[in-house]
Amino acid sequence: MGLGFTHAGYRYLLSRLLEAGYSPAAFADGERLLAKEVRFVLLRHDIDFDLHAALTMARSEAEMGVFSTCFVLLRTEHYNVFSAEGSGVVKEILAMGHRLGLHFDCAAYPGAALDELNAGCGKEARLLEDWFGVEMPVVSIHRPPAFVIGNAESLTAPRLHTYLPLFTRRIHYLADSRGLWRYGEPLASGAFLAGQPLHLLIHPIWWRESETPPVPTLNDFIDRRNCQLEASVAANSSVYQPRPQ
Repeated sequence: MGLGFTHAGYRYLLSRLLEAGYSPAAFADGERLLAKEVRFVLLRHDIDFDLHAALTMARSEAEMGVFSTCFVLLRTEHYNVFSAEGSGVVKEILAMGHRLGLHFDCAAYPGAALDELNAGCGKEARLLEDWFGVEMPVVSIHRPPAFVIGNAESLTAPRLHTYLPLFTRRIHYLADSRGLWRYGEPLASGAFLAGQPLHLLIHPIWWRESETPPVPTLNDFIDRRNCQLEASVAANSSVYQPRPQ
């Protein structure tokens, strides 16, 4: 079986990692595990669009005895983690043993200086921590600007962020951004073949029952969100009926 962007392909990836002796790890443990020279993988999910796709992936991981870290956006039009539905999804993910992190969007603070971004990041992280009753020592930056890559510790301090050199240079980093492996497929990488630590950024939206190109995948998501919005409006207004699909 090849490593396609399907649910079966993701389970295959996880099974190969486990067979090779890799253990899932939390980002906060990265430095300590590097010092121990053990095989570990940081499974990271940046939830840019679809909480339900993340839930599907979280269930597959839990069935295989694996945990990941899901980074959620607070300031987005695509979902609301504080709604009854959104909170329910996040709580189910946490109940399976997965970790939660803030996916921080610098673009939501146009023209902000670094100290202002830091203050905004701290406020968002505390809101999530208070709402879900968890600690979040690590932040992932949404579409990070150039000054963030490999540096800018003060942006998220005292929390770490996933683009620090620890996570992108000392630990081998691979990402499926835009539905493509940007730095090569994990199982073909020299780091995997040598048993070196891995940091895998997996966006759940790209992984489906059957492999689908990115644009149709996003169109399907938009159609589903439109249906959900119409159903919500109908549930809150007796004068509205959802339009035939």
